[in-house]
Amino acid sequence: MIWWKYNNGKRKGMDMGKKILLLIVCCIPIITACTDTETVDKLKDEKETLTLDLTENKEEIERLKEKIAGLEKQIETNEIENDLFPQLSNLSKDFVKAHTTGNKETLQTLLSDELILEERDKKLFIKDNEDVEWLLYSADGQLENWVIQGFHYDRENNTYTVHIREFFSDADGEPVSPPTFLNLKFKLYNDEWKVDGLEFDV
Repeated sequence: MIWWKYNNGKRKGMDMGKKILLLIVCCIPIITACTDTETVDKLKDEKETLTLDLTENKEEIERLKEKIAGLEKQIETNEIENDLFPQLSNLSKDFVKAHTTGNKETLQTLLSDELILEERDKKLFIKDNEDVEWLLYSADGQLENWVIQGFHYDRENNTYTVHIREFFSDADGEPVSPPTFLNLKFKLYNDEWKVDGLEFDV
């Protein structure tokens, strides 16, 4: 009787152990599956983050490349502008001297075919192809001084503009106020820079 109880208790203990073992064996795939799913989801999230970072980096790289190209172009334009300045400033000096003294022959050599020089009543006028006319010379005033206020090279149109300030005195030797501003636009014709446009301002 005691032996039966012992064996019966032992059998129950073994059955319980088998059940626990079976439960553990059954749970392992579920736990493993959950772990694998979490890993896959984590990897997918990481991939999406890296892909997004890569896209943003590509856009930033392209933006920086465009900026560098623009800066290189601007540097080259500035170098051309500075290299041309001595030549164009000398041509500007010749033009100022000619137009303030009424030197028609010199003016003709400096002007392009886009500008027409006319003489009327001992005065010189200049007209562009749009019939805009400017008084270029009159004996009423005397040039006292002139300065270059600025200059600009337009690479797209291959033109060079020089901004000039002229100081005149009247017949009594008194300064004329305000001074005159002259803008000269040069353009290259057959390897020669010619005055292709001009305007006066005060």
